Amino acid sequence: MDDREEALIRACDLLGDLPLTVDPMLLREPRTLNSVLDEILGRGCTALISDHRLRHHARVGFDGAELVYRANERKLPAVLYSAHVEDDEATSIREWRYRIPRVVQKGPHSVEAIPEALQTAAAEVAGRRALERRGFLTPVRVVDVHRDGYPTVDVTVTAWKPDTVVTIPLTRLPATHQSASSSLIGTVFLGKVNFYAESEAELFFHDLELAPDPPADWNTE
Repeated sequence: MDDREEALIRACDLLGDLPLTVDPMLLREPRTLNSVLDEILGRGCTALISDHRLRHHARVGFDGAELVYRANERKLPAVLYSAHVEDDEATSIREWRYRIPRVVQKGPHSVEAIPEALQTAAAEVAGRRALERRGFLTPVRVVDVHRDGYPTVDVTVTAWKPDTVVTIPLTRLPATHQSASSSLIGTVFLGKVNFYAESEAELFFHDLELAPDPPADWNTE
């Protein structure tokens, strides 16, 4: 899946060397996400490989990350295959990372990772998440707010690497706290984070809620 014909042809050429049957799909015009997924399923496809930046040429209202998320949600194994992973991993990719088992960076030899990535996705839609893809309840503290461009906040994750700052979309916070205000700094949320992930790029933040205030005497000996 791609919105640029030349990129789609190039990807299909690379995928042609793998033990896969490829059915290319080009987004040429505005479509709804559900109509795209319905067509993919209607073609009898058993998996999806999608580019991430789909909005420009096709003028659709979704990115590949959301498409992959929704595909996996509908039990169609899907992976994201993009040249812009490093640019988007903390924003429009992390927004949907909870149901994106694997993200593959486009490159000369990266296509070789696609079969294993699809196997990982297939296992996950069947209910078998690897330990590093399981979300566990953990505190997440906001340490900075960024208003320019894609609104984000910097957070620390107590159970992952508590001294490492991770950038996440502002929209990962509860709807009641999605104002890009400096008053967010210091606020603690509780949510599911896959803190067994090896790298920051693999982290997801799911179902964050405002953490309850600690008891007044919580640190009293």
